Amino acid sequence: MTRFKVGDYVERVGTLVPEYMKSGPVIRVIPHPDLPEGFAEYEIDFKFVVATFYEDQLRLERQPR
Repeated sequence: MTRFKVGDYVERVGTLVPEYMKSGPVIRVIPHPDLPEGFAEYEIDFKFVVATFYEDQLRLERQPR
């Protein structure tokens, strides 16, 4: 079971996150059923770039921008 779904707004977790890649909506979920839970990947649309991150690198954004 994945933590986020398409359309959820998420933000990146970490100290060295550039402002232009801070938060955005999930546009694709890439599950990996052969790996342990928490290893799903998510494509995030940051307006200027689309990037892929693992579940533990993201958290649900409380107030979408």
